[in-house]
Amino acid sequence: MRAPAAVLFDLWGTLVPAIPPSERDAVSREMAVDLGVDGTAFAAAYRDSYRERFLGVTGSLEETVRALAEACGGAPTVAAVTAAAARRLDLTRRLLESDDPTLAVLDGLLDAGLPLALVSDSSVETPSLWPESPLSERIWVTAFSCLLGVRKPDPAVYLHAARELDVGPTDCLFVGDGDGRELSGAADLGMQVVRLRVPGDDPSARYDDDRSFTGPTITALNDLLKMPWLRRAK
Repeated sequence: MRAPAAVLFDLWGTLVPAIPPSERDAVSREMAVDLGVDGTAFAAAYRDSYRERFLGVTGSLEETVRALAEACGGAPTVAAVTAAAARRLDLTRRLLESDDPTLAVLDGLLDAGLPLALVSDSSVETPSLWPESPLSERIWVTAFSCLLGVRKPDPAVYLHAARELDVGPTDCLFVGDGDGRELSGAADLGMQVVRLRVPGDDPSARYDDDRSFTGPTITALNDLLKMPWLRRAK
C-alpha cells in the first residue's frame, strides 16, 4: 500500500463498538415502558427505521421517538418522550467514550502527519453528542449521514470528508468494519481500503454487511501503526 495523505474512519464497529442488537433492543424496550407502548413492537420499529434515521428524515431524536411510539399505537406525553429519548442518549454517550488503545492509534496517525476524518452512518443523537467524545479532539472532519442526507456507500458522504480535508479521494485510506457496504463504496472512488474485523466479529449483526469486499483486512486497529507506509508518511 502507498502512503495515504489522510485517513477516513467509520465510527460504529471501528472506532467505537457497534451497538449489540440485544443491548439496542433492551434499551428500546425500556423506552417503550416510558412511552406506554408494547416493547417488542417498539424495538422492532426502532430497528427497522434505521435507513430513515441515518438519512435524518425522521427529525430530531424526540420527534423520532414520538413518531415511532405513535406508529405503535401510543400517545406519549412530552415528559414520556423526553425520558425515552434520554435512554437512547445515555447509550450513545457511553459508546462514544472510546478507549485508550483506540485513542493511541489516532494519536499515532496524527503524529505521523496524517489528518483524520470520520465518515459515519448515524442518527441525530450521534452528532449532538460528538463534541463530548474524546474522539472529537482527534478527528478533524466529520461526515455524518443524518446531517448530509446521504449514507454509505453514496459517494457524496466520502467526498464531503475528503473535500473538507482538502485531499483527493485517491489520496485517502478508508478504514471500516464493512457495515452499509462502506468498503466497496470507498474503493469505487479509488480510495485505499482496509477492513477491520476483530476476533469474534459477527457480520450478521450489521446492516448490509460488505460481503463482496476482498481487500486487506486487519484484526486490530493498532495494526495500522505497523504498516510500512506509516514510516514514509512521517
